[in-house]
Amino acid sequence: MPESCCVYKCTNKRVPHGTLKFYAIPVVRNERFGSQEVEISQRRRDKWVANLRRTADDGSHSTSTWIPTKHHKVCSVHFIKGEPAKMYDVNNPDWAPTQKMGHDGAEVRGVDGTRYDRLQVRKRKIQVNEAASALLQMQRNPPPMPKPGIECQTDTTGIQLDELNAKYNSLLSENDELKRHIAQQDEELASLRLTEDSLKADEIKLTFFTGIHEWVSFAALLSLIRTQLPDTGHCKLNPFQQFLLCLMKLRLNLGNQDLAYRFNLSVSSVSRIFHRVLDVLFVSLSPLIHWPTRKALRESMPTAFRRFFYKCAIIIDCTEIFIEQPSDLLARAQTWSSYKHHNTVKFLLGITPQGTVSFISPAWGGRASDKIITESGELINKLEPGDCVIADRGFTIDEYCRLAMSEVKIPPFTRGKKQLDKVDVDWSRELSIVRIHVERVIGAVKQKFTILEGTLPIALVGNFGDSNCTMDKLFTVCCALYNTCPSVVPLD
Repeated sequence: MPESCCVYKCTNKRVPHGTLKFYAIPVVRNERFGSQEVEISQRRRDKWVANLRRTADDGSHSTSTWIPTKHHKVCSVHFIKGEPAKMYDVNNPDWAPTQKMGHDGAEVRGVDGTRYDRLQVRKRKIQVNEAASALLQMQRNPPPMPKPGIECQTDTTGIQLDELNAKYNSLLSENDELKRHIAQQDEELASLRLTEDSLKADEIKLTFFTGIHEWVSFAALLSLIRTQLPDTGHCKLNPFQQFLLCLMKLRLNLGNQDLAYRFNLSVSSVSRIFHRVLDVLFVSLSPLIHWPTRKALRESMPTAFRRFFYKCAIIIDCTEIFIEQPSDLLARAQTWSSYKHHNTVKFLLGITPQGTVSFISPAWGGRASDKIITESGELINKLEPGDCVIADRGFTIDEYCRLAMSEVKIPPFTRGKKQLDKVDVDWSRELSIVRIHVERVIGAVKQKFTILEGTLPIALVGNFGDSNCTMDKLFTVCCALYNTCPSVVPLD
């Protein structure tokens, strides 16, 4: 039942989000507070009951028989300033309710509010004048200072004053030492904070937490996505902190609980921010996974490729990333890798001879073979007549490359031979010298973003084949960020 005002003819009730306030009728203080408080609280309660002038509930018109309970309330309408005064402020007109008391005739007679305000102003003026007079008196007749070693008329001797001065000087020096210690602690704390200034001043720290080697690259990426991230509203982090949170999870494979403690967020907020920034990075950085033109490839072809592999357009290999075991039996079978003996997600990755990632296939289950992934992807459609593809033995895709009037170079098979011929051995050695670069790039991507080295939860995998598969976004963003760093392939 909602609270209502107990004043006669007042119909005010407490409503949600209302502006009215309701105050209980004062109770008499206990004797343990002292006799003075008991007396004042009794007078105040009697004053409230007298002003209310309520009749008894039994039908009699005697106000002396009405006993208020803790459920009786008085609303703020019946006070001059909208609330009752303090218990010891006896002269305040709001010491008891006086306004709109509901009875015929005049209002309850009490102290006038204007008169009370004038009284308070006079009291303050008197206090100011007394303080000013005392200050002038001290300036005209200053107290004599005692000489060292000579006792004065007070209880404090000169020796005691010397001791006080020594203690005062000791406290001053201790205060200065504490200030220096606090300043030193502030500097150390500032160096530990991950701010824009701290990362800009220390590129080693920048590389450790983000995987990006230069502040210029980090600032360029941040300016690219800053306008697409929320800066105000429900998000507690600014765009820099959101970008940093996402990179720290990719780089260090930190758990959501760890990031929640570091950024003072809830675990759900960390997950929401990570996925939002990952979506923005996927859209903004996907153009960095670029298939260059033949002219651009040959103008900057590394020396190791110029002799035998001048027509090389791409070096391909597959990589697998561990995931948690799915609960669905079909998904568990599709993701089981007999090579890794674990549930994995598989990608076909291609790099240019210069060492940049130029092709990434959609995510496949670990059960899929290298040949199936290559045949089902868009790799063959990107090849131009005369292009050369370098791959490992498992990529037997000669017939598909011939359809694009290109060729694939893989190490030779023994196929019934006890050992390879000298020509085949020399060819395998030359091929392995250049093919190893794709494995170095895959290893560099995983070492730079260690989230790819751990076992990913199912929530980060998503559904294979969907355009919004989280695993596709995550691997694409990691490879695109790798392309902003120096290549592991030497050009000379």
